Amino acid sequence: MNNKDFSVARLEPELKQLYFLWKSAAADAPLPRLENIGLPFLQTPPNILSIYEILRSKTGEPIDFKGLYVRSKLKKTLSKGFIGTWLSDHIGKGPGSKMWSAFAQAATHPMPQQITLPYTGPLKRYRSSSELYLPVCGERNTVEYVMVGVVLRQSAYGRVIDFASQRPQT
Repeated sequence: MNNKDFSVARLEPELKQLYFLWKSAAADAPLPRLENIGLPFLQTPPNILSIYEILRSKTGEPIDFKGLYVRSKLKKTLSKGFIGTWLSDHIGKGPGSKMWSAFAQAATHPMPQQITLPYTGPLKRYRSSSELYLPVCGERNTVEYVMVGVVLRQSAYGRVIDFASQRPQT
């Protein structure tokens, strides 16, 4: 994943709004602090919004990510299974996976990361997800968390679901 490929203009409207909420929470700092994000009252439109804590080695390298908070607009997603668990506990989401790489990139190079992944969850109508990974600082003003916004898509590329009307957008 190369951060120079990241473009706010190319984000889905829901993820674009999340990006600007994240950016405004930073105020004049390079990155926002967790307490400035406004959870759990943050009004954000992605299908799924989550916060993961970064577990680092003694040298500072990220070695795992623990789900602390997951809010989902969709009822049958796997969100409940991630709270309180490590990403490496989930098959296909540990080291070497695209999801893991996005978390590690956001933790190591604290800049927004956007990826598209195939959807492998229980909701059969979805084929892919567009995901935005945003680094967040903790009390020590270092990157201690990753906030993730997810928009589920009905196709691998293209149409995004408008959940207000339950119709695909083009």
